[in-house]
Parts: sequence; structure tokens; C-alpha cells
Amino acid sequence: MSIKMKNNIKKLNKELLLAALTILLVGIMSSCTKMDDYKNFTKDGEISYTGKLDSVKINSGRYRVLLNGLFLADPKVKKCVIYWNNKVDSLVIPVTRTDKVDTLKLFINNITEGVQNFVIYTYDAAGNKSIPVFRTGRVYGDRYQSTLSNRGINSAFTNESGVSTIEWGGMDRVSGVFATEMIYFDNSNIEKTVRIPIDVINYTIPNFKEKGTIKFRTLFLPDTLSVDTFYTSYANMYIPKFSKVDVTATYLKNVGANVTYSSINSGNRWGILSDWITSPSVKNASGFGGYEKRSNVGFISLEAGWGLPNVTDGKIYQTVNLPAGSYRMEIVMNDFNAGGSRYMAVAEGTSLPNVANITSSSIAFSNLESKILNFNLDQAKQVSIGFAATLTGTGSTGMYAKIASVRLYKINYL
Repeated sequence: MSIKMKNNIKKLNKELLLAALTILLVGIMSSCTKMDDYKNFTKDGEISYTGKLDSVKINSGRYRVLLNGLFLADPKVKKCVIYWNNKVDSLVIPVTRTDKVDTLKLFINNITEGVQNFVIYTYDAAGNKSIPVFRTGRVYGDRYQSTLSNRGINSAFTNESGVSTIEWGGMDRVSGVFATEMIYFDNSNIEKTVRIPIDVINYTIPNFKEKGTIKFRTLFLPDTLSVDTFYTSYANMYIPKFSKVDVTATYLKNVGANVTYSSINSGNRWGILSDWITSPSVKNASGFGGYEKRSNVGFISLEAGWGLPNVTDGKIYQTVNLPAGSYRMEIVMNDFNAGGSRYMAVAEGTSLPNVANITSSSIAFSNLESKILNFNLDQAKQVSIGFAATLTGTGSTGMYAKIASVRLYKINYL
């Protein structure tokens, strides 16, 4: 290698070393600048956060909420500040810590109805605050109240034996309904208050004072977290006493027990009822149906599934002429399972309405499982009385109702 080439290599190495030193110096200066910037932001000391409120839960209520939370590890907490309504409204709560886990349970009142967002901070004595805790709560009020209606009563009577029974109407559970509160006087003239769960349809009033009046209202919880119960206004209803006269044999035929058939299939199980009108969809066992023989006893039958096609707008009824008056149809159920749409009904004319029209086109109706149907005729009429149902099923499951007997009573009020 020549002397000139050696000198060039030495010169290049010096230049590279100088460049590396320059980059290192700039990096150090930059780092020092960033460190100095940090000191500018924390010139009064490092940031100190207070321990936040833990396990926060908001329960809904009527123009209020219930806030629940826990103070855990930080003993320095001196106050808690809660904001809502986009921080327009706030509440300051003094906090005295113990050496244990402390609980905050606080009603916040006079809040506007609707969804509210809450922001919660805790502070120590020096004014250091926690990171925010965000929660959403629901507030109910007059808007929700206006959607509520009292539970209806389908019938209410005291029978000749002195037993007073109410048949309650159904209600949509989505509304939050869960019970009905009833006030009445017993035979000793003592006022009684009872709470009747919403799933109770027929309720017998204990020791009811004859020809008395009940007062009732319906109770609602708008959601599972609500701390407030909503009530409808009270309604009053007089409960009359009556006697009933069995007029079944005068107007109806083949009512059981052990109903009979006009024809039966080769398996000697499914048949067609004598004296009843049975719609085609009920005859879903190869043209037979409406009658079933069980252990050599005949029953009025509605069934779908287990190999039988669905029953759509199935009807089993008799058409009769009834004089004006009050009536009660009662059935004895042999077997029944849930599901589908099944009714007892009475309608003017020579047929029952389709299932979808039962509630609007009948003189009276009730769910089949209630086993009782009360109705009034203001004048003599030709009516159809019986059963209407839509049932579905598959190969291994189904829906059914087996009716052992039917009775028709004329009601006389005492």
C-alpha cells in the first residue's frame, strides 16, 4: 500500500470519528432538553393521584338513583365529588376513612328522567384527585308512569258456598309488572292487604265479607336494579254473590265424563266427536281428531306434534240458542302442557272466530288453563261455545290439551 493511500485512510477515519462524536453530543443535548421539559411540568413535585372509588354500581329509581361504591386502600381520601347532567349538577360528599374497607351508599335525588352519565372523583386534603370513574344510570318518572295500567279482572264472584274467587287478566311482563296489591274486609270486618304475584290467574280471597268491595292496584319495577316500585291508581270492584244452576243437559250434548265418538280410526285411539263441530285442522290424525281414547275413557282432545301435524285455528264447539242471562262454562282438564294459543270462547253465530280474532270477535273468552269462562247475554242469542287453539309440534315434542268434561251453568245473583 502506498504512503498516500495510508494517509487518505487515516483522514477518513478521523472524519468518521468526528461525525460519530457530533451525533452523540446532539443526542445527549436532546435528552437533557427533554429531561428539563419534564422538570418544567413537574416543578412542584411528581403527580399524585388519590385512590378512586371502587365497585361502583348505579341503581335506578323514581327521579333519583342509588350510588354504591367502596373506598379501598387509600387512607388519604377526604371527599368524593359526583357529577351528572354533563357536569352541570354535582354533589360533594365528605369522607372519613377508617382502617377498613368503607362503603358509600348514597341516594342522589331530583334527577331528570332518562339516561344519566355520572363522573366520580375522590380528593385528598391537598386537593389531589383520583382518575375519573364513569357510570351510566337510568332515572324513571312521569313518562314511565304514564305507560302503566292496572291489571284487569275477567271475573269476580262469591259462589253459593261462600267462596270468593277472582280471575285476573294477563299482562305484558315487559312493562315490569310483578304483582297486584288488594285491600278488602274479611268476615270479621277487619281490613286486609294482600299482594298477589302476577303469575297467579285465579285467586281465592280468604274469608271475604260477602257482597263486599275490593280495592286494588298493580305494582311495577321498571328494571331489575330499580330501588323504587311504581303503582297504578287504586280501582274498586264490587264482588257479588251468586248461585249457579246446572243447565248443561238443556243446551249441550256429549260433555263427559267419558265423551263419545261418531267414528274412530283403526288404531282405536283417535276419533271424531259426536255432537261437536270439529274443524279440519283438529282432525290431524289422518282425518281423525278432536276425540282421544285413553285407558278406554274418551276425552275432548287438541294435540300437535309426535308425528301429528300442527293445529292452526283449530276449533271444537257446539252452536246453541241461549236465553238472556249470566252464564259460566267450566271444564275439568285431564292433561295439559304449556305453549301455543288455547282458548275457551263463546261467540255470536254459528262458528267460533279464528284464534287471532278470539279477543276481538268473541262475546267472552279466557285462556284454556283457567278452566272457567263467564259471559253475559243481554238478550236471547244463537251462540257457539267451545274451544279454539293453534298448536305446534315436531317429531319428538308437541302441545296438547285433554278435556274430561264440560259444564254450563246459569248464574243467579243474590
